Amino acid sequence: MGAWVYIRGWLEFSGDSQRRAFERIAGDAPDPGWAFPEGGWLDAVCYARAVREQYVEEVLDVIRKAAALPAADEDGDRVVGLFLVFHEVNGQSEWQVRDGQVIISPADQRYDYLNW
Repeated sequence: MGAWVYIRGWLEFSGDSQRRAFERIAGDAPDPGWAFPEGGWLDAVCYARAVREQYVEEVLDVIRKAAALPAADEDGDRVVGLFLVFHEVNGQSEWQVRDGQVIISPADQRYDYLNW
């Protein structure tokens, strides 16, 4: 059955075209963990869900597709975000979404309070 992996984080969009493209990406892989906050100036999607380890790659694939979206304007504004990922066996990692990719590294110990 596999260990549980707790994934929490968000993506920020720079322009409506990036958000619409992400909605199409997420629509291809529906997951109840995605939520779009309403109101304010920040255009973002949040994710918070515990999944079995065999489904982590599916979530990461959606995030990688979002990261690879083209810049929204001539300033080069890309999708950015941050996810904290706690694996019951392997510990916690950080997924930084920037520069068109997802950079995965061990998470700082200061985030350990978020783990059960």
